[in-house]
Amino acid sequence: MMADAPDMVLTLIALQDALGGQYAELSRPKLRLMVKLEDGPVSMSDLADRLHISSPAVSQMIDKLSSDGYVRRQSFQDDQRVVAAALTDTGREALKRALNAFRIRVDDVVAPLSSDESTQLAALLEKIARAAVK
Repeated sequence: MMADAPDMVLTLIALQDALGGQYAELSRPKLRLMVKLEDGPVSMSDLADRLHISSPAVSQMIDKLSSDGYVRRQSFQDDQRVVAAALTDTGREALKRALNAFRIRVDDVVAPLSSDESTQLAALLEKIARAAVK
């Protein structure tokens, strides 16, 4: 473990706090969930695994997003017992607005960086993200 790890942990928590909040009409947790649905339907259990939250928490979020018209539940064609969530057209539009608002917030957070530093940060974050999903 790196010597600066405790400071890095606190910095990451502060950054997470800075990026929290509302993006257009979506909270950050709802935004995170909806991003996972961009490429098509995902089963509830896969969503829970991908988001590192409990299945009941996913179900509760899906209920709310469904009542807002952003997500619909559906069965997989090959297994009617498996329930999946998918974005609606309204959900895709809401996600588009939320991602745009999130990009603006990220731009504000990284504004103190030079162009080279921003490029380096993006490369490092991609490297960390790839290692984290293994």
